[in-house]
Parts: sequence; C-alpha cells; structure tokens
Amino acid sequence: MFKKFFFVSPFILTILFMQCFSAFAEGTLTEKNEISVSSADAKANKETYNHIFQAITSLKDTASFPSQSISYKNVGTIINQVLEDHPEIFYFKHEGTIAYSNGKIELKYKYPVKKIKEMVQNQDAKVKQILKQMIKPGDSDFNKVKAIHDYIVLNTAYDWENYTKGQVPDASYTAYGLMMNGEAVCEGYAQTMQLLLKKAGIEAYFVTGKANGGAHAWNLVKVDGKYYYVDSTWDDPVPNRAGEISYKYFLTPAAALKKDHSWDEKQFPAATSTKYSYFQDFYTVKESGDFFYYSSNKDNQKLYRMKKDGSGKKKLLNVSTPYFVLTKNYIYLSNYSNGGYLYQAKLDGTQLKKINNIHSIDLYVEKDKLIFTNKATGAKGSVKIN
Repeated sequence: MFKKFFFVSPFILTILFMQCFSAFAEGTLTEKNEISVSSADAKANKETYNHIFQAITSLKDTASFPSQSISYKNVGTIINQVLEDHPEIFYFKHEGTIAYSNGKIELKYKYPVKKIKEMVQNQDAKVKQILKQMIKPGDSDFNKVKAIHDYIVLNTAYDWENYTKGQVPDASYTAYGLMMNGEAVCEGYAQTMQLLLKKAGIEAYFVTGKANGGAHAWNLVKVDGKYYYVDSTWDDPVPNRAGEISYKYFLTPAAALKKDHSWDEKQFPAATSTKYSYFQDFYTVKESGDFFYYSSNKDNQKLYRMKKDGSGKKKLLNVSTPYFVLTKNYIYLSNYSNGGYLYQAKLDGTQLKKINNIHSIDLYVEKDKLIFTNKATGAKGSVKIN
C-alpha cells in the first residue's frame, strides 16, 4: 500500500493515506516516502512492530514504542510494514493516527469496533471458503498459486468506472473488498493474492512500483524454492470478460516483468527462474484434461496444445484464433484468418470447417448452444452444438 508521511511538528507524526491507482492508465500517485530505519535498534524495531500489530489486531486505541531507541519519525515506516505483511488488516485508518515523541501512538480505525469484528469474521469465513473450493489436499505449490490466481481473475472485475471518475471506494483497495464485492483496483488484487497464498502455505510478498509509467502493485511468490512475479491485475481483461484469464504476467522472472514494470528489486529475493515462461505465450487459454489449449502470442494467435507440465507442445491450427472454447469433442473458434467467422474442429485440430458467416467474438457454451457476439452489431447469436 502506498503512503505518504507528513511531519506536522517536531513531536507529532500524522500518517496520510494516498489513493491507489490503475494498472491500465498512467497514474499520478506520489510514491511512498521511504524513511530510513537503519539507525534504529533492531530489537526495539521488532518490539515496536509486534506491539503495533497486536494493538491493531486487538483494535486498541493506543500503542507504544521505545522512544529512547526509535524516533517517532520512524513509526510510520513500521506501521506500513505491518500493513504490507498483513493484508487481512483492512480497517486501519491512516488519517488521524498520531505518533508522539514520548512513545505513545494514537490509533484510528475506519469503522466502529463492533462492525470491524463482524467484518473480520466474515473475511475469515470467506478465506476458508475460497481455499476449500480452490485447494485440494496434496496440491503442489504451483497448483496452489495457479488456483488462487485464477480465482481472483475469474471472480473480480477491475473497478475501472469508479477509477476514471476518481471515486474509487475504500473497499476496492483491500482484500476484504475484493472478496466480498468482487471488485477492486490493483492494490486489492495484490493484497488478496498475498493473503490467500499465505493462508495456503505459500510465501508471498506485496510489491509496489510502476507499470507503463503509472503507480502499481503486484506480487512475488515462491514456488518449489524459486521466486516468480505474478500480476493478477494485468491478467484480468478489461473490460471484464466472463471466463477469460490471461497468463502474460503469471510466474514471470524479473527480466520479463521489467519490460513494462519497474520496482526496487533489491528489496526482494531474486527471481531468475524461467521454468514457467511458457505461460507468457498464452494469449487465450483453455484447459481440458491434462492439456492447455492456447492461442500463441508469439505466433500470431495460432492455436496450440501442450501438456500442463509444459511438454508436448503441438500446433493444432494454422489460423489466428483469439477467441475459442472447448467442449468434450470439439474446438469452436473465431477464425481471424478468415473474417472472424465461426469455425469448429476436433480436439486434435482436424476436420476444421466453417459454421457461420458472422464475425463472432466472446464465445461461451450454454447447455447445447454456442453463444457468440456479432462484432459488427453487438448482438448475441447462437449455434446449436453437439
């Protein structure tokens, strides 16, 4: 979470909240003011961190710090670290929180204590529900990360309308808001990813920096001893398209992410593994059994299939296929090598044939019908399928 610290006197520190930002437009957010804590006693720093965490999670009005070892000027940095490490804390209020030079901290909250307790209980229940739904006993680190990434993308709409109006509600910046309302901006995506992964036993970090020139937030995760970056916000299509997931920013090494993201890499473990770089070639992807079917970013959206371990890559169709769906026996696709018309083929890519003369997009299956949108008119259409 981005914060800016404003020193109102030699004795009082007021911590002001700075609004979040969109990953899809350049932002004007002021970067957080880094306050050095290198001179602070390490033991006192840890003690203060723990005391602040306990006070906030117990909803106390005050906390304290050893003023003989830590300057009040460093308290804001410690509070920030508590919040970045614990995305389940959605109710802390920066404005009005004050640290005094005598070691006292006055804490403020966004809601009444009774309401916070109810909201925390609801959040805990939602986390348990999501993990039970998405994580199976014995799941690998990879399966856990992918399941949680996919859940967030499929169940969240980027709060674009409110962002463009400058009216993003506070909830959209939090994991609580994303899980309860299904809507968020990048901070909410990254906090939810961090929270769910940590609860699933995966090491995960909240990362802030810039993307395409705008302030942004994403995650660093650990999978089988190696670190990778994940940007679930940028893997969620805008406008929201039901059932569509991008993997361009899923389990990427730092070198790939740096093409359009910038951050202080030295703050985090090195992410150099390219084991899952094949995900960055997925433009549109669907799963069937042990296989990924995907249109290739590198090959003009031609349709490929590979095993889920990244082996057995095979081109199925030599036509541009940005939109497609799978059924038990068939692939249904918009053939952009021929007007975007609707085609069908067997799952092995054979028996390709045209089934309409309409530029068809946004495909999905509903019972025994393939639903599509007419690109020219915006009207819905359907074709009966096997």
